[in-house]
Amino acid sequence: MISIRERGKVYEYQFEVARIDGKRKRITKLGFKIKNAALIAGQKAYDEYINGECHSEIFMSYGDYLDYWLKNYCEAYLKYRTIEEYSVIVNKYLKIGLGHYKLNAITSYQLNKYLIDVCRRYDYSYGYFRNFVKVIKCSFRIATDVYGFIKYNPSLTIELPRTINLKKRQ
Repeated sequence: MISIRERGKVYEYQFEVARIDGKRKRITKLGFKIKNAALIAGQKAYDEYINGECHSEIFMSYGDYLDYWLKNYCEAYLKYRTIEEYSVIVNKYLKIGLGHYKLNAITSYQLNKYLIDVCRRYDYSYGYFRNFVKVIKCSFRIATDVYGFIKYNPSLTIELPRTINLKKRQ
């Protein structure tokens, strides 16, 4: 429940959050000139708290997230050579083609279309394109499951196209 109160010439909203060590905790913000502005901002903050949305990561681009993912996740869990290969894929292809989109605005359709375009444009081996898909899927899986930056993983449905002649390893 959000409460609004006047403090001098400005208004403040506050609401109670989960208890820590049995003690009551509140989120408050002061400085609204009118009561209605405090109520609207308080409702928005309360909704974000209840839904578990991140405050600063909502407007993160996919390119910025890929840098964050390489630094914070890959360096902690992957081997050096794997990180090098992933960095090449990220910097040479993904940041150029998809990096300008907001992280939470990318759809499965965009990912599949981009993957088909890349497969048609470049003449790489099937194994290289499998790594390409692996980077996309892993980055979105971590954004969804580990960091919680997005609620839906758009990479669940992507796969390498079968109609395009990819060089098979012989």
